[in-house]
Amino acid sequence: MLKKFTKKALLVCFTNWQVNTAYKIYANYLNKYGIELEACKIDEYVLCIENCKPNIDVDNYDFCIQLVKDQYISTLFEKKSKPCFNGYKEMTMSDDKFLTFVKLAENNIPLPKTISGNTDFDGLKLDEYKRSEEFRNKVEKYLNYPFVAKPTFGYGGKGVSIIKCRKDFDKLLDDAGQEPYLFQEFIPDNPGTDIRVMVVGGKAIFSIMRKNPNSFISNVSSGGIAVKHEASKEQKQIAEKVAQILGLAHCGVDFFNTEDGRSLVCEVNANAGGIEINEQLTGINQAGKFVDYIVKQVYHK
Repeated sequence: MLKKFTKKALLVCFTNWQVNTAYKIYANYLNKYGIELEACKIDEYVLCIENCKPNIDVDNYDFCIQLVKDQYISTLFEKKSKPCFNGYKEMTMSDDKFLTFVKLAENNIPLPKTISGNTDFDGLKLDEYKRSEEFRNKVEKYLNYPFVAKPTFGYGGKGVSIIKCRKDFDKLLDDAGQEPYLFQEFIPDNPGTDIRVMVVGGKAIFSIMRKNPNSFISNVSSGGIAVKHEASKEQKQIAEKVAQILGLAHCGVDFFNTEDGRSLVCEVNANAGGIEINEQLTGINQAGKFVDYIVKQVYHK
């Protein structure tokens, strides 16, 4: 039986920037294929179940593009065997930085030494939660000062800090409470610099370098600047393998370069944005390539 297509797609987004900019860019490229794009802004929509039916009729769409992950919309699409790019399960894996590292370590991807900090209690609220003295001593044993503390579910460099001594460590743990954190060895080589390789459909399509002369945090949203940069062949191959391991159709894989020539994966971003800036820097149409890949997967299998 031939599959019936509506030539319509749903973009799940959040911020005004995503609606005003990313939506227009994706809508433009999808329109070239005769595909209409609708936007669903998750801070505004109401998902209602009435008479055993949700008010979002997935049958009206062929696929979904997730710029932010929404469990319920993803579930509606997946139950109808309609693809999400990226899928909820895959985005959840990459959102949790420590789960990402566990998965990558299983596949021998080079990583900085990383320790799981506060546990995610999955909504359970404890009246009092404090990491023990034994835990603090063990972290000090595995990681020399200074080391890096990151929110497990953070983005854009927010909440990332350098822990220089036990006093800093104690304060962060006491202030964090139940908030999930991880701790990572500080790579002193080229601080404030990383390399991002963008992968679409299993292929590295371009790379950039991000630099911040005023901070060890390289993210553009935290004051860094992006410049065109040619990643090494090894970095491109590792980035493609990372995307395949995590099942991501579209992602940015970030690397640290060490003075002894190693390339360490420091983070994976399943919602890698900056599509306008990236195209200006590299001349590569990130959104267009993503749309080409989606169309091939959905309509030309």
